[in-house]
Amino acid sequence: QPWPAAQGESAEQSDLSRGPAASLERPCRRLGITGYVGLVREGYDELVKAIIRPPRAEYSLNDLGPSEFRYGGVDFVRQDVSVPNRRGLALCGSLWRRADLEPGSSFPCVVYLHGNASCRAEATTIASQVLALGAALFSFDFAGCGLSEGNYISLGFFERDDVETMIGWLREYAGVGAVALWGRSMGAVSSVMQAARDPSIAGLVLDSPFASLEQVALELVSGGPDGDRPEGVPNVPGFLVKSALRMVASSVKSRAGFDLYKCRPVDAAPTCFMPALFATAHDDVLVRPHHSRLIFDAFAGDKNLVTFEGDHNEMRPGFFLDSAAIFFTNVLRIPDAAALEVPTDHSGRPLPLMQVLLMQQRGAAARLYGPRGGEATQAERARLRAEAQQELERQQLEEEEMLNRAILESLSSSEPPAACRQRASDNHAPQPPPA
Repeated sequence: QPWPAAQGESAEQSDLSRGPAASLERPCRRLGITGYVGLVREGYDELVKAIIRPPRAEYSLNDLGPSEFRYGGVDFVRQDVSVPNRRGLALCGSLWRRADLEPGSSFPCVVYLHGNASCRAEATTIASQVLALGAALFSFDFAGCGLSEGNYISLGFFERDDVETMIGWLREYAGVGAVALWGRSMGAVSSVMQAARDPSIAGLVLDSPFASLEQVALELVSGGPDGDRPEGVPNVPGFLVKSALRMVASSVKSRAGFDLYKCRPVDAAPTCFMPALFATAHDDVLVRPHHSRLIFDAFAGDKNLVTFEGDHNEMRPGFFLDSAAIFFTNVLRIPDAAALEVPTDHSGRPLPLMQVLLMQQRGAAARLYGPRGGEATQAERARLRAEAQQELERQQLEEEEMLNRAILESLSSSEPPAACRQRASDNHAPQPPPA
């Protein structure tokens, strides 16, 4: 029987008021081919939004921490910039570097590339690992993300041009020498696609890249081997999936100007000759582990693949962060003498930078350095470490919940794309070339 409508409305109106998932709730209704096509059109309009217009991450410059700070006994500065990309859209980025660098000096830099529905603030979660090595850290909002201009994203197709633009700025105006990329999800895809045409990139850390956008879209609606799919994704009969994807591709091209069938980092991998560290989570149902394996197998340079428990958006385990740190030390040729002595957790890994800065504000961070901290007892230092660990776990939980909400909203929201958020402050004025 048809699902009962509320008093005063038709069954058709009832479906519309309850959203695109309403028709999928009908337990007994039989649908002909016309009915299925209607569901496809309804559900795949949401998939189009998930691909090119996920929720824009909202944040302020305050969320990036202070513009000047001390870490590991060294003074650092954060330089906020705005640089136009090939399409004339302003990209907002931040460079964390030592304050004592001499003009004209060259220094190694890790460029962190965020994932879908995220922003450069994501880089603060790995900042301590990079800065502790003696390298600088740079991250920016892709066009259509965070504080950067643009209404749409392309999951790597245009983002590779953004990566090229920012590497060019770092080398021409910031004094950066060797550059390595650390990308997650969309950022990892962008890394592969740009590395295929820029052999000067020293190395890549690739966390959960997809092999082809077409394949990801097909798997989202058809499910994996067990039929599992993310919550909110429509269940479409297999015989209609590819036809529906053609509808999606047509809409994506008309709105965002790119062909999703050509977004295939696996095709770029055979011309990447720099070293790479791949990573994937066992329980990832958004970008399934076999995607990393496909790119890994096609990748031409020296490579290694690590796997771990968790899903697409969970915080990465410590051993992976250790592997990334060792990898960057080698490919950027950072001498051991450049490493900083920084606050660490019970495993000897650097505490998150934002946590250390927060503790500095409370006047407690110096005690984490051991005997040089003065009168602090062992019990006091243990208590401070425990407080730091609790704060870290709280931040990690908040970040995971934020990312999960963003993914679900991108799959279920029927709101039209929001207008660009107010641009960054005067700190984001374009940087003139040095005199």
